[in-house]
Amino acid sequence: MTRGKFVVVDGIDGVGKGVFLDEFVKCAKRDGKRVFDVETQFWKEHDFHPDIAIMGDLYEVIVTSEPTFIGVGKLIRDEFTAKNGREYSPHVVMEAFALDRRMLYEQLVLPALEQGIDVYQSRSFSTSLVYQSQMMLDKKLIGSIPWAMQHILKIPGNAFCYKNLMDFLVVPTIHDVDEALRRAHSRGKQDNSVFENLEFQLKVKKHYESSEFKEVFERINVPITYLDAGKTVEFSQEQAQEFYNQHLR
Repeated sequence: MTRGKFVVVDGIDGVGKGVFLDEFVKCAKRDGKRVFDVETQFWKEHDFHPDIAIMGDLYEVIVTSEPTFIGVGKLIRDEFTAKNGREYSPHVVMEAFALDRRMLYEQLVLPALEQGIDVYQSRSFSTSLVYQSQMMLDKKLIGSIPWAMQHILKIPGNAFCYKNLMDFLVVPTIHDVDEALRRAHSRGKQDNSVFENLEFQLKVKKHYESSEFKEVFERINVPITYLDAGKTVEFSQEQAQEFYNQHLR
């Protein structure tokens, strides 16, 4: 059986990752593929991952996200990164993300790929490389971003996912970070996350575009495609369609 394709869309908060993912889904449906959105069709009703053994005959594409909305992922969203007045160390946050990620990969993503199901996902260890490196830098726990990225990749959950790689990494970019955050709020995107502020997002934007970030994926032959999310929604959709036609059809 041909392995499914695994594409991750990543970038700063509010940049429009959902626009690109939604367009991939629309393109897949136009091709007659049956799509299962794990967040809206399963996680909201269950506190566990769906059984791929059952889904394999029903769907050609699944849509997932990180952190998940169940178990450790829900704890990350509701507690570790929430604006609740409680502050957790970068190491606690890193371990939590890595654990949630490994369970998602082992229980859902990898079994789906093995059954020939394509996986379209919002965020992965690429996010941890950027966000959690900056967390450590802000706390003066590290002296350089490259060292932080290597440390993050050695955390067991991340190391596991690093060996079971995505096929494509898509990074939407925008010049005006303030505009990205305004877009997020206008769409009603309220994650209540400590990361959703202009100062932090300006910092992580640089990391997504840095040579250090690119080198991590060059070493493992995962291509990064940077797409311009700074123009109109229609332009973003056109780029998503082009990417889909070239890589996911």
